[in-house]
Amino acid sequence: MKLLKAYRNGELLFDEVENANHFFSRFMGLMFRRHIDDRHALLLSPCDEIHTFFMKFDIDAVMLDKNNTVLCIDPALSPSLVRKRVKGCKRILEMNSGMAAKHDIKIGDKLIFE
Repeated sequence: MKLLKAYRNGELLFDEVENANHFFSRFMGLMFRRHIDDRHALLLSPCDEIHTFFMKFDIDAVMLDKNNTVLCIDPALSPSLVRKRVKGCKRILEMNSGMAAKHDIKIGDKLIFE
């Protein structure tokens, strides 16, 4: 799986973003992993809805539109939840709980993935 970097306004947010852009990588997501590093995130694309079944840790989920503009941020999603769809969502960035706040990610921010 190809690793990307995530930026906002030229600032590096995550230097290891897994690009889950195939059925199996999206299906597996972060299920069954015990943890991920704080510099790591998972980009589900295309994706407009997630669940946290079979996950071992809390995550932050950032919903993005087709231009990678932040539509919604769900902090500290615990295991065994289903997140409702967000209108216009095309991608979802998952990261460790607390990382969206640490990086001061806000609705309306535009993220760049390279």
